[in-house]
Amino acid sequence: MDRRDFFKKARKKYSTANAGQSRSRFFAGLTPYSGSWTVNEVAHLLKRTMFGARKTDIDYFLSLSPDAAVDELLNNVTTPSPPVRDYGLLEDEGVFYDDLGVAIGQTWVNDPNTASYPDVRGQINSRRVSSLKKWWSGLIINQNRSIQEKMVLFWHHHFSIQESEVSNAQILYRHHNLLRTNALGNFKTLVREVTIDPAMLIHLNGYLNSRQAPDENYARELQELFAVGKGNDSLYTEDDVIAAARVLTGWRINDNPLGSYLDTGAHDTGSKTFSAFYNNTTINGSTDPDQELDALIDMIFNTTEAARFICRKLYKWFVYYEIDDATEADVIIPMAQVLQSNNYDVRPALSILFKSEHFFDILNQACYIKNPFDIIVGTLREFNVNFPAYTDYSTGYPLFNSIYQNAADMQQELFQPPDVSGWPSYYQEPMHYELWVNSNSLPKRADFTDALVNDAVIDVRAFANYSSNPSDPNQLINDVTALLLRYPLSANSKTYVKTHFLTNNTTDDTIWTNAWNNNNNTVINTSLSEMFKFLMNLPEFHLC
Repeated sequence: MDRRDFFKKARKKYSTANAGQSRSRFFAGLTPYSGSWTVNEVAHLLKRTMFGARKTDIDYFLSLSPDAAVDELLNNVTTPSPPVRDYGLLEDEGVFYDDLGVAIGQTWVNDPNTASYPDVRGQINSRRVSSLKKWWSGLIINQNRSIQEKMVLFWHHHFSIQESEVSNAQILYRHHNLLRTNALGNFKTLVREVTIDPAMLIHLNGYLNSRQAPDENYARELQELFAVGKGNDSLYTEDDVIAAARVLTGWRINDNPLGSYLDTGAHDTGSKTFSAFYNNTTINGSTDPDQELDALIDMIFNTTEAARFICRKLYKWFVYYEIDDATEADVIIPMAQVLQSNNYDVRPALSILFKSEHFFDILNQACYIKNPFDIIVGTLREFNVNFPAYTDYSTGYPLFNSIYQNAADMQQELFQPPDVSGWPSYYQEPMHYELWVNSNSLPKRADFTDALVNDAVIDVRAFANYSSNPSDPNQLINDVTALLLRYPLSANSKTYVKTHFLTNNTTDDTIWTNAWNNNNNTVINTSLSEMFKFLMNLPEFHLC
């Protein structure tokens, strides 16, 4: 089903639910947003830039202007402490060993893991990778009022390093920290650093690339997937791939200290000439480890297509998967111009997008199917479930592991995107986001949200109290669905929810009012539990 066509048909219904907003914004492009600033708009902004929108966050951002809200989301960035050892003794064929490189509770990210026996080194590495996944999940669930965690996940999708290829915990952390450090920084700088990052050198065979046998794997993906793309104006050639591979010959990995270096003996020092797409640029050979690499990156980012390419990917991640001619002309091209005029710093380009009429257009709301972390972390945060700090390895890491594992079961596994292109939901036509929901993942989503209620992980009574008048079943349903659902329920659906769960299959509202006012816990808790399970199983709950 084409999501945009569906929502065009639903426009009248949505317009009624959001009375007072202009209906002509879809082609407004990057004109600054000047419309209403209500729970609806704030929830849209927060659920796209964060994982979920808690009531306290909505109230906080309602007190700001739209511009100030976007500025805070883009600038409230923190630097977390690294993951730590959370495991005890290791066992190999009945003999127990300790990880002598680092004590429990201390970070392992600078320890090269030089245990004497290969099997023990493997076990230590496996436990460290596990702690890395828990730590990252802990950062996601404990996110502050910032776009930071969604941007880190975006870059992980964009560069798509896989644990199955890289394996080494230190190298995986180094790569993750590179993405995190540059999440809202300079795209050009990030591409340069990723090019010679040990994780990428392993993942796409860069460490095997030599003048005797040039390996084109990374040179191809650098242009096709990471920096230029396959748009109509991406006219680089096969010879450009070959020339770029020659530029990148000789990069190798140091184990201790961990890093990369240029092996001049394996580097092709001949001149490399590129096509008209790159203005027939010639890069002269050099044994300087920076000179040819810098020239290659400068050449690629001197094309207008590099800026448009990454803007398209950001658009698909944050707004909508389809980019038609109007969106290309009115959003992507001017956004790319902002990116280029700021020397590829990402923050100004995101700022103009999130502050635009286009971003808040109703057709760009509730048209995005939640990814697994939106479902899992977003739900936990919106119901205000308390979690330990991300640094709490004893009680926190086991809980963070549950988040990681649930997301993996629903098809979004950290450090293991399906392939070098990332998660198909953001690029695979014609389904895109709908790929998140299938016969395997949908029951797991339902099982997860049902379990949150059945196991009393979420406090349904506390969430009901967010309503301005929870004793009125109509107001209660209006208020909680406004917080939970980005696509409004019809009047008939609201009536069904009320009669089926709150008024004992009658039209008598006083049944619920009396139960609430008399604090009839049995009726209240049972009714709310069943109602919230039902709401979280609706298709509307899966839209963002």
